Amino acid sequence: MSVAETLKSWTQNAAPLAQARLSPLMSIILAFLLATTASAVLFAIYAILGPEGGEREVKTPEWTPPTQAVVKLDPPKTAADDVQSLTRPIFSKSRRPSSRSAPARAEPDAAPAAGNADGLTVYAIVKNGNASQAFITSLDAPEGAWKKIGDTIDTWIISSIDAAELTLKNGDRSTKLRLYPANPE
Repeated sequence: MSVAETLKSWTQNAAPLAQARLSPLMSIILAFLLATTASAVLFAIYAILGPEGGEREVKTPEWTPPTQAVVKLDPPKTAADDVQSLTRPIFSKSRRPSSRSAPARAEPDAAPAAGNADGLTVYAIVKNGNASQAFITSLDAPEGAWKKIGDTIDTWIISSIDAAELTLKNGDRSTKLRLYPANPE
């Protein structure tokens, strides 16, 4: 083939592109899109029909999920065993011990009698509006519990809770438990 015949065949083959008014760059992009579409169609046909030669066996991996190690823990300490919490006041910003940080013991209003509140200790008082609670330990419950007005601890009923003390009643007897002991002067 001569050069003239080659140019003539190119111009005849390029006639449809000229009629579509496509630039050479646009023709290349169109050819690329046509090739990717054709390869996607061939891949889809291959995926649907599958490989020749029958079914292949798929092996499952020999992997098992990791197990969590079981560690035996010691039982939790009671509130009375936690020396750091008892010697450092919870509601103080500095958390440094003060002379008032020792837990208070019951101070009866009258002379001591049988069944007094010597075994009771107040560790915290929380007031929120009209609601008040006190954390109290006793000989029967050394782990302590939050109590509110009207609750019973040992044989005493909590009749009032103030900012730094609470009043206990047992029949006609009453006693006060202070959060901080009175400062000796």
